[in-house]
Amino acid sequence: MGFNLLDLLLPRETKFFDYLEQLSDHVYNSCVTFHDLAVQIETLSQGDLKKRLFTLRDFERKGDELEMTIIEELSQCFITPLDREDIHTLAVNMEKPLDELKDLARIIEIYQIRKMPVHVCEFCDIMVSIAKLQQEIVHDLRTRQKVRKKVEQMHKLENQADELFNVSLAELFDRKDTSLTVKMIQFKEVYESLEATIDDLDDIGKLVRGIKIKNG
Repeated sequence: MGFNLLDLLLPRETKFFDYLEQLSDHVYNSCVTFHDLAVQIETLSQGDLKKRLFTLRDFERKGDELEMTIIEELSQCFITPLDREDIHTLAVNMEKPLDELKDLARIIEIYQIRKMPVHVCEFCDIMVSIAKLQQEIVHDLRTRQKVRKKVEQMHKLENQADELFNVSLAELFDRKDTSLTVKMIQFKEVYESLEATIDDLDDIGKLVRGIKIKNG
């Protein structure tokens, strides 16, 4: 059997799929962690709450490290399985939901929130659903599987989140009790961060769809 240079290069190529899949797993697990925190926040001890908030920050830290690893490896690798710019753009955008969830952890800590409105939990349900789909389609990058239907599902969920955001803000500010002003400000930030997280997840779907179209 003759020597084939690609036999040496190909194993190096697959590491980018490994990195992106790990990053997508961090995104999904971070969304699940925040979902569970929001649903259970009233019953959590102070110690358990701190552990959940630390976990959210730790997912962001791990995601940031993976993003930097991908960027460094791109500068050193001769052949990549996908376009370098596509890998870079995808990695950067996959870090964004982790940043938003870290900011949500900060909001909960600063404002000492110990009870969530029902709409926050509804947002979190949508967020976990769309995060699961982003995880699946990023894992699909390694194969030739089509992602169109999953991306369409993600966009439908993003539209649901837009509608929920409008309803949530309308109800939040439809108050006659001015003593609730501080909570209005607090949960306005929460809703905005949740909507931004879901928008970021939807953007990942669109990026993967574009990469799949480019690569057949």
